[in-house]
Amino acid sequence: MIDFTLELKKFKPAVGVEDLFDNDIKDITDLVEEMVNNMQEKQDK
Repeated sequence: MIDFTLELKKFKPAVGVEDLFDNDIKDITDLVEEMVNNMQEKQDK
């Protein structure tokens, strides 16, 4: 039987995976936050 806890402890990400994902890419939370900020700015005017 597979011991998932042990397997997770041994896990190492593939070399170069970090380079594939640019930190400048926005995820859904960034987009929602930007939308809320824009709405608040419009209401303040």
